[in-house]
Amino acid sequence: MYPTVTIANQDIAVKGCSSTDEFNQIMAFQPFKDWLQAFEEQQKQRKNEFDINSIDIQNIDYFGSKKVGFVKFKADVSFKDTGKSAPGIVFMRGGAVSMLIILKSQGQKDKILLTLQPRIPIPHLSFPELPAGMLDGSGNFAGTAAKEIKEETGLEIKEDELVDMTDMAYGDKWRGVYPSAGGSDEFLRLFVCIKHLEKSQIDQLEGQLTGLRDQGESITLKLVSMEDAWKASPDAKLLSSLALYEALKSKIAS
Repeated sequence: MYPTVTIANQDIAVKGCSSTDEFNQIMAFQPFKDWLQAFEEQQKQRKNEFDINSIDIQNIDYFGSKKVGFVKFKADVSFKDTGKSAPGIVFMRGGAVSMLIILKSQGQKDKILLTLQPRIPIPHLSFPELPAGMLDGSGNFAGTAAKEIKEETGLEIKEDELVDMTDMAYGDKWRGVYPSAGGSDEFLRLFVCIKHLEKSQIDQLEGQLTGLRDQGESITLKLVSMEDAWKASPDAKLLSSLALYEALKSKIAS
C-alpha cells in the first residue's frame, strides 16, 4: 500500500518514496504543501473537474544533507468527462524573488544593476540577469529580497525601499509571475528599488565580485543603461520587470 494525500476529498496514492521518512519530508516541503492547497482550491472552483489518480515522486535534490531543495514528480491527472490526461510532469522548486535596481544620479542616465554568474542548465558561464533568490518559506517577500540584494550586490537596501510590483499588479489573484507554468511551480515576486547615488558610487559597482563564496556563488556586477536594458539580456525576470515597471511607474515613487 502506498501512502496517500487528500485533495478535495479524494485520496491520492503517493508513489516513489523510498521510506516513510522520505514521504514525510515531501509532505513537509512548503512548495508541495502550497501545491496541494492550490489544487484543492482549483478542484472546488471547477467542481471536481479532474481525477487525480496518483502522484509519482521521481527524484529529490537536497540542499546539504537534509533540506529538500527540488522535487521532480509526475501527477497522473485526467479529465473526468473525457478520461484524457492533462500534462502533469512537475519540477517543483517554489517561489523566488527578483529585484530591478534602478540607480539614479543627477545629470546621468538611469542605470540597471545586473549580475553575471554561471548558469549551467543553459549553459552559460557568465549569464546577465537581475539579482534574485529563492524564497525561504517565511512569506516575507521584501525581507528575502533585501537579503538577496545585500548578498549579491553588497548594497544595503531597507525593506521599505522595495516595491512589490507583482502585488501592485495582481494582488492576491496570482502569487507572482510564472516563467514556465507548463513544467514548474516556480513563481517570481518582482520588486523594484530606485536608489539615488553619486555617480562615483554607481561607477564603483561595475565589475565588483560579490556573492557568498563559501556557498559556491561567483557573481560579477554589471551596469547597463535603463533604456538599453531590454536588449542587454534575455533574462525573463528582467524583461518581465521592465514591462511591469513601465505599466506601473506612475504609481511608483521615484
